[in-house]
Amino acid sequence: MSPKPTGLDSSVQQLVDEGYEVEILHSFLLIHSVPYVTPEREIKLGTLVCAYSGTPGVAGRPNDHTVWFAGATPCKASGEPLTEVINNSNECVLFDQFKVNHYFSNKPTSNPTFPNTYHEKISHYAEVLAAQARVIDCDADPKTGKAFPSRDVDSVFRYGDSASSRAGITAIAQKLQLAKIAIVGAGGTGSYILDLVAKTPVREIHLFDEDEFKRHNAFRAPGAATLEMLETRPAKVDYLQGIYANMHKGVVAHPYHLTSTNIGELEQFNFVFVCVDDGPARGLICGHLRHAGIPFIDVGMAINKQEETSSLRGTCRVTLGTVQKNDHLDRLLDIEPDQGDALYRSNIQVADMNALNAALAVIRWKQHCGFYSDQELAHNQTFTVALQSLARSEFGATE
Repeated sequence: MSPKPTGLDSSVQQLVDEGYEVEILHSFLLIHSVPYVTPEREIKLGTLVCAYSGTPGVAGRPNDHTVWFAGATPCKASGEPLTEVINNSNECVLFDQFKVNHYFSNKPTSNPTFPNTYHEKISHYAEVLAAQARVIDCDADPKTGKAFPSRDVDSVFRYGDSASSRAGITAIAQKLQLAKIAIVGAGGTGSYILDLVAKTPVREIHLFDEDEFKRHNAFRAPGAATLEMLETRPAKVDYLQGIYANMHKGVVAHPYHLTSTNIGELEQFNFVFVCVDDGPARGLICGHLRHAGIPFIDVGMAINKQEETSSLRGTCRVTLGTVQKNDHLDRLLDIEPDQGDALYRSNIQVADMNALNAALAVIRWKQHCGFYSDQELAHNQTFTVALQSLARSEFGATE
């Protein structure tokens, strides 16, 4: 027998103890080798699948009463489809090219609160299928005694991504499973990009920034830093790594700036977010990425105080560069020494614009990866706050 899984919801552990073939994969609970009757009245073994967000040692309640099933059409012993259980029979992919063929929906009339636990849910469906199989073969039993260790031991997350499994988008989310990405600049926009990317299955997220995390940084970064933490004057990347390592295992801090002597470090990455407010640094980084053929997104903001209205005007920009299209970069990226953003950097706290700039950048990255549909293939986007408008330009092919 294989080693039993550990750290399970207590009701799932009960399934293991009773001999069900239990596997946890990508926030899904799989029960293998469930006997059922095919339309030809043969007994085959199928797999029950349901979303799983259990807590170790706790008997959690499933999200709903439905499950998926991988196998042929399950039937009664007579060979007639088991319509009491089958809701629909449309093949779909849940994760890792794992196909399911049927969607089950059945509640015991005697149990209006069904299901209260994963054990109750799984054992119900397993018994409905196995009962028909036992009419043909009295030894048909889903309790084989074989245990599966979780294939999620190599997950980048500290805990399962139940958000994707609940929404049924795990297979789509895996398009974001790049090996390594970098975020150069961990200020307002860069820190919000980290906040969003840390919730994706990217294997490693590397942060580059030499600056300290100071009080003004706390007002345009996600979360709420404590005064005690600020007094320790940590590097931005160390502070952020300490927070997001609670969720994502692959966050790596580099407490230094990229210069002409170490710019080659970027060549190990699959994608790079450039979040710097210095023109020459932007020119160095984006130029190297362009030459190395590494896709990247450069972000930028411009905030100005309007004296006549005593209000702020501003824009935020997201520019994508790829091997297929990069002829727009020279025209759109400001690589001159920054003189006009001193007010923004010193006095104006605009966490909402930082967050919006980051969200637009991450959405564009996800489009580039195929997670979101992309009808226009725009390589430059500019949001203008006064107009509440998003202008798109520089259309072309992506990878």
